Amino acid sequence: MLRNARLVCCCLIACMAFALCASRPTVAGADQRPKLAVWMWGSTVRSQGAEAIAGKLAEGNVTDVILLVRGTSGKAEYASALAPPAEAGKDALGDMIAVCRPLGIRVHAWFVFNQDKAYTDVHPEARVWHHGKANTEFKPYEIDDGRVCPASPSHLEYTNAMIREVMERYHVDGIHLDYIRYGHMVYCFCPAHIQKASELGINVDRVREVMFETLYANPANPNRFFEAYATGEKDVAAWVNMRRAEILEAAASMRAVVESIDPSVAFSASLMPEGAIDETVPFAMCHYAQSYEDAGKLYDFVCPMAYHIDYSKPAAWVGDVARGAARAVGGVPVYIGLQAYPDKCTYDELKAAALAGLDAGAAGVALFRFGTMTEPRWAAIKDVMEGAK
Repeated sequence: MLRNARLVCCCLIACMAFALCASRPTVAGADQRPKLAVWMWGSTVRSQGAEAIAGKLAEGNVTDVILLVRGTSGKAEYASALAPPAEAGKDALGDMIAVCRPLGIRVHAWFVFNQDKAYTDVHPEARVWHHGKANTEFKPYEIDDGRVCPASPSHLEYTNAMIREVMERYHVDGIHLDYIRYGHMVYCFCPAHIQKASELGINVDRVREVMFETLYANPANPNRFFEAYATGEKDVAAWVNMRRAEILEAAASMRAVVESIDPSVAFSASLMPEGAIDETVPFAMCHYAQSYEDAGKLYDFVCPMAYHIDYSKPAAWVGDVARGAARAVGGVPVYIGLQAYPDKCTYDELKAAALAGLDAGAAGVALFRFGTMTEPRWAAIKDVMEGAK
């Protein structure tokens, strides 16, 4: 029965991926020059003003703005009838479209998926549940900080409604997903998930036992869960594949909304760097249930977040992530995500990271984020992009 459950999950993933591959359009435009994207918070637009930002974008030769329209708070940075506003009377998305369109700069509406405080405050049944710690006698418990169970059907329906609302009210060039994953292997052990897994023939107690051995036993075996998945230990593998199918299903559902309204709108996502490099795939699957192979069937471009300073890696590692991501997603363009923070991100560091990504074949770079860009960082990117023409 357990083997059958695992096969059901794998078959679902394969069938959905095939259907998406057949329908995914190519990114519009034949310009092969590297793209320059910036992630931007709506609060930055509200504090600095769209007109002032537009001048900097034009000066920096930015091609794409990825504007946060729903972050972890769940509040909207556009005129929404569904979500509470980030600031009453403000419309960061409308303001940015108005200034960017005359400049030929594309605007993508950026949605955080697995954290939405405004929604979970009203719908606590959608909250994620933790595996359990010593202070809960290792019994699952509910998290009330806004983290959402990625398998919540009501929250997915709500997110799809917000995407539809944005696309019907604004002429956006793209829909961009973030946090389209699980946050950690300890999530989600909500009652609905436990029931679902049990119905699939997964021994949830066995999954929890292996997780306990990995994270909480004394001594713990930190590789236990990853090894169990990699070697095909049936309950663990079936559990991980179930979560992978949930992430794929959620993203596919959102893509279907986009295509039903305007198939020319780009559909993209930010991805964790783990999983782009072969030896990190078990880690990525067990923690995030986020697959680069699936991403190649889902998205029109992907942005691996290769934040090398945060990972204590040399700038050359950015190239490794870009190469691995490009190989895993097939012909889908890779905009390599670069960190434009903290102080350690100097002119030299950012230039080296950008060069590593582009030299590895990335179709562009995505900077996190506009609000932390400094003159030396802009100069680094300008030098790299001019040299890449």
